[in-house]
Amino acid sequence: MSVQSEFINFYNRIKLDYNVNSELASKRDILVDILRDSKKLPGFEVLNQGSYSMYIGTEPLEGKEYDIDVGLRFNVAKSSYEPMELKKIIQEILDNHTDYGAVIKKPCVTVTYKKDGEAAYHVDLVCYVYENKDDHDSQMYLARGKESVPDEICWEKSDPKGLIDYINNAVDEEERQQYRRVIRYLKRWKNLKFDSNGHAEPASIGITLIVADYFEAFSNDDELDDLNAILSIANKIKSLFVYVGTNDKSRLLYRIKYPMPSELNFEADTDAFVKMSDSQMTDFKDKVEKLVDDLEAVKCEPDEVEQCKKLQKIFGADFHVPEVKSVSKKQKNCIPSSSASGVR
Repeated sequence: MSVQSEFINFYNRIKLDYNVNSELASKRDILVDILRDSKKLPGFEVLNQGSYSMYIGTEPLEGKEYDIDVGLRFNVAKSSYEPMELKKIIQEILDNHTDYGAVIKKPCVTVTYKKDGEAAYHVDLVCYVYENKDDHDSQMYLARGKESVPDEICWEKSDPKGLIDYINNAVDEEERQQYRRVIRYLKRWKNLKFDSNGHAEPASIGITLIVADYFEAFSNDDELDDLNAILSIANKIKSLFVYVGTNDKSRLLYRIKYPMPSELNFEADTDAFVKMSDSQMTDFKDKVEKLVDDLEAVKCEPDEVEQCKKLQKIFGADFHVPEVKSVSKKQKNCIPSSSASGVR
């Protein structure tokens, strides 16, 4: 048993296959059918988005909810509706569908489902309209905002299909599986290391975009090398932080500003990490630096069982430590330099 084999086993434990998880898919389909049958909404097309459409879904940690993002592309022009109109209609239609009601959030309407008496699943319904309803290649707009924050209500330029294609086509097909594994490893790491309340946890889309832009495929002696692949990305994230000032306690503050890809049709001056404060971003930097140090320590550990113990401390209990008898040999020295290809 090699460290790479344990990485693959870890990946198979944490990956979320929405097609296999029929409960999630059925919740989505039920809601879509209710909305279509209501006759209160204009016609729409469904666009599965988020990690579902990018094949990078990760099993939530214990006590956290499963979720799925569903884009509703309404066949109407932006000029025909105010941003809150469609969201309010959706809330009205679905408000008694579950015990939790339908909740309008800034980017979506959320419907939460209960299982075994606890909140277990939620579906985020995102409303889009077109600049020109007769031209589905025209600019799309997302209904942004909620009534409690009226200054932020707007139609926001968006390109959901373009973003999905950008992430899915970022690397060549032969490198795609390792690419998706690295994204899922990082998502599990951040779920473990950051508080999910508020905005302390870095946005998944920001991390995913960084991997899409800088992923390198690694192999070692004809075997894929996920350790060096994730170490390479961790080092890249570390290098992207820039100094922005100090706080009132003289702490040096850093952040990454990472916009949506310039070739896509989003609002200008976007930032995937905009919701995080400078202090939260600096915490992110500190934890990325520790991740780099910890992965380097794994790389230089000659014993494979000890490597897996170190990796378990990074990625949690789903990264298993093999029994000594299942490990064929110790490595002679640090893991040798791996070949890299497919720089993007």
